[in-house]
Amino acid sequence: MATTLSGPNGGLLVVCILLCLLIPAFTFYGKPSLDYGQEVGSELVAGLKSSYGSWREGEAKQDPTTTHHEEDPEYLAICLAVRDQALDLPEFLQHHHYNMGVGRFYILDDGSNPPLSDAVDSFGVPPEVLTFVYYDESQRVPEMQYKMYDDCARVHAVASGRHHTWLAFIDADEFLDTPGGESLVGVLQSFEATRDDVGALAVNWQMHTSNGLLRRAASVRWSYTHCIYDDAGHGGAGSDNRHVKSIVRVRDYGAGGPITPHMFHLAPGKVTVGEDGATVDSPAFRQPISRDRVSLHHYAVKSREEYVEKMKRSNAMGQPKDWQFWNHVEHDLPHVLCDDMVRWLERDPR
Repeated sequence: MATTLSGPNGGLLVVCILLCLLIPAFTFYGKPSLDYGQEVGSELVAGLKSSYGSWREGEAKQDPTTTHHEEDPEYLAICLAVRDQALDLPEFLQHHHYNMGVGRFYILDDGSNPPLSDAVDSFGVPPEVLTFVYYDESQRVPEMQYKMYDDCARVHAVASGRHHTWLAFIDADEFLDTPGGESLVGVLQSFEATRDDVGALAVNWQMHTSNGLLRRAASVRWSYTHCIYDDAGHGGAGSDNRHVKSIVRVRDYGAGGPITPHMFHLAPGKVTVGEDGATVDSPAFRQPISRDRVSLHHYAVKSREEYVEKMKRSNAMGQPKDWQFWNHVEHDLPHVLCDDMVRWLERDPR
């Protein structure tokens, strides 16, 4: 006789059974088994995604039809400075296109070998939403990220005639989220409707740990579910989550370009605000930390294997990460559960 599991109890039972199978896989002599090979995790993640998503279907906060700005698909774009991260781009691009309503990605390729455009067929989004801009070694300058961001805003976004309203300046290890039930487009439109002086939105980080993984995981949103704390008792002063990244209103992008990778000069009379509308004056921080409407999940270290790759890759600012930063994230700061991004897996394209 076939057994049918239905309703919340049945869904929960399925999840429990799968977790019972997964727990032994996650622990091998006290270490996560996904550290030693992702074949077990890769086979189970697909099943867990379906069961977990079905179980939490009633908890999904956003209507999928509200994540895209259908009247203006170029409304929101991302300027992405990146090098040699072709394996990281599919999940990043799919999440932001299908879940956050991003209609254009400017992939500012900082000398990848091979160029990231060679892997376009593996990214899982329509090729027409991708604009590749390749910089070779002869074009490198100090603080290269500033040049790429400024080129993106002034040349590729504005001069292209695509008429974006907002540009987000984030990295491939940073994922936007709207935990409060609004769409990202809706959040941005709310500032347009009520605050003509708002030229940029500063979004607080939520920095993730390695979750003890040693090797590359199939999905960052599924695998990295612990974060550093916000240090709420001290207004965020002791937490790296006080950092922000900016979504800039194109018309208000200032003559001075980037102040830091986190904040930008704006047109006269325009201000950067947090999700609550309060002005942000710091060149990198927003305190107290809040992520009620919009957040930026920062997968800063990922697995140990990927962190080693990150150190070798350096970055566009000539400030490569080292083991001191790893230890800072992994050992110096308290950790908390942060599994909000798991809910998006059910909505990913099959």
